[in-house]
This record gives sequence, C-alpha cells and structure tokens, in this order.
Amino acid sequence: MRIPEPLFKIVNVIVKALLASPLHGLASDSFMVIHYTGRKSGRPLATPVRYQRIDGILRCTTSDHTQWWRNVQASPDVSLRVAGEVGRYRASLVVMDPERARPLLLGFLAEFPQDAVYQDIRLDDEGRPLAEDVEAALKIAIVVDFAPVGA
Repeated sequence: MRIPEPLFKIVNVIVKALLASPLHGLASDSFMVIHYTGRKSGRPLATPVRYQRIDGILRCTTSDHTQWWRNVQASPDVSLRVAGEVGRYRASLVVMDPERARPLLLGFLAEFPQDAVYQDIRLDDEGRPLAEDVEAALKIAIVVDFAPVGA
C-alpha cells in the first residue's frame, strides 16, 4: 500500500519521533533517519528512510522527484540515527545510472518488495518486479550508500 503524498509530512514526524524514542526497536531494523544540511537554506533537516545493511554500509533508494538526496549529494557528510544510535556517515550516490543502479535496486526490492510501489514498480503474482516497470524506474532511480566515518 502506498502512503498518499500529503500524509508523508505527518508520517515522517511520527517515524522520526518513534526512531528517537526508547520504542525505536519497533521500526529501527529497517528505518533510519538521515540528518543533513539544506543545500540552499543551510538549515538542518532530517528525513526517515527505509534502509538495507550490506557489508558494513547502509543503502537506501529513492527517485529523482524527492529532494533529500540532492542535499545529501551536495553535502555527503551526514548523521544517521540507526537502531537507536547516532553516527557520522559519508554518502555516495548512484544518480540515474541504470546499469549501476539495476542490481542495487533489485537487491533492495528483493528485501523490501513493499517499497516497489514507491518506485512505480508493479509486482507479478509471485511478488517479482515487472521488468518493464524496473526499466522505467531505473531512468530516475537514486541509490544512496552510507559508509561509517572513522570506523
């Protein structure tokens, strides 16, 4: 089920509060909060996203219509609240590069097929992403990997 866009502001406030609370364990196995600086405003901002752990890095996906990744691209040193802990990370992005993004996006969707709807990807009867939808999504896909700083 896709959350309607106007509700995201409310949902994001609730998720950020949950992830900062002692009850973070209810969601922190797959959701984190990215703390970053606005590239135009210079203000501190925070966005909750679903993440995947892969070989010491944290990966999330989005598409070019969202704004948070542009701020992270402009200033890749961020703080992440993950599993109740805040740490420093450096982001690296794959921006609208279908060949590089394909295995990363498909790996993410294999773990979180419910997120396919946010990439406008339909699933077949067996829960696999439809190839034509994946190809369209890859044209605007953004994959962000966060590596710990100083670890």
